[in-house]
Amino acid sequence: MRENMKTIILANAPISSGNKGCVALCYSVLYLVDYILSQRGIEYRLYLTDSNEIPGKHSICISGKTIQYESIGYPMPRSWKELIKYIVKFRKNYRFYKIFKQADYIMDIGQGDSFADIYGAMRFEMIDRIHRIARFFSKPYILLPQTIGPFTSPAIRKKAIKSIIGASLVMTRDAQSLNYVKELAGSRPHAKEFIDVAFFLPYTKIDFDKDFVHVGLNISSLLWNGGYTRNNQFGLKTDYQQAMRKVLDWLLSKEKVKVHLISHVAMGERIVENDYEVAFDLWKALHHDRLVLAPLFFSPIDAKDYIAGMDFFMGARMHATIAAFSAGVPVVPMAYSRKFNGLFIDTLSYPHLIDLKEDDDNTIMTMVKEGFSNRDSLQREIANQMSTTVAAQKEKLINELAAYLCLDRDKGK
Repeated sequence: MRENMKTIILANAPISSGNKGCVALCYSVLYLVDYILSQRGIEYRLYLTDSNEIPGKHSICISGKTIQYESIGYPMPRSWKELIKYIVKFRKNYRFYKIFKQADYIMDIGQGDSFADIYGAMRFEMIDRIHRIARFFSKPYILLPQTIGPFTSPAIRKKAIKSIIGASLVMTRDAQSLNYVKELAGSRPHAKEFIDVAFFLPYTKIDFDKDFVHVGLNISSLLWNGGYTRNNQFGLKTDYQQAMRKVLDWLLSKEKVKVHLISHVAMGERIVENDYEVAFDLWKALHHDRLVLAPLFFSPIDAKDYIAGMDFFMGARMHATIAAFSAGVPVVPMAYSRKFNGLFIDTLSYPHLIDLKEDDDNTIMTMVKEGFSNRDSLQREIANQMSTTVAAQKEKLINELAAYLCLDRDKGK
């Protein structure tokens, strides 16, 4: 390996998944890292631990640039059952061990909002694994912009604090998370507020028929089914299915409106998280000539291209709403956790948000109607925030990542 080659491991960032929000984070990090290093003529080798792909070399094309990476596994097992598999495939797993041992940096995106226990202890352990391994190998690691917490379990909170303190840099994607980190681990200089990296995902707008107002509606299958527990896991105030049907009925009552059911978590089987299942069933049942079933997208860029063509957008998948906002589309997010409020209300000063944990049916419909009627005004607000807050956050993020990757030190050699 060449002496000046940067070896980077990116964790908890699937590049192949039905959840286009998680994949958008991966794409965006790859895009930013490649931009930073390529601009400075620095070669790098990139490894993904959670790509959901067969181990080996792969590549993707983002905004006309081919980015190379290698999919790898973890260097140590999580259980006795896994240990047997590791022994059987010792040669391959020893190679993963060597990659971690030789790595310069480890970066973790936490699937955006999974460094928490709101999705259960098993999800937390899966996310926190990379932090423990980084400490084992004495490697510097950072938490890329993500939601931190909440941690309601004392045992999980203790582990989380250890991982936060051990990180070289903790990047939160909203002020609420930053304050929470300070509450957990004290006022530490290595914790800073940024913004979700998916704001910087490139796209090419798709143009639709100008004879209609095109409204994108993202219905979360996870909320539709009551969460993983199927019993209103996220504590919504209203019946989500009933509320979404009311929204859909109201939109379709307008003659010049076409409603596009846009799935941001989409796969080919019927499971609790599959937005496409709910969208398909509604489209089939209603059989309305102004109800469009959006395609099953192969990448988050495909999804953003489509969303960018909307005249108005609503949704409960946060990265679907980020895609809309960052493409300049008037949007009314539908929040089910504080990650929405922290981003849209606190960071972006964008109050046009439905809080599904607080708002009843009447409030939801009022917000939808106001957002639709005032979409020109919303669009102006978004354009202003994109040119100020988001632009400043992008510059700040690039500078911080460049500093973490020791580029300034390299220049002085």
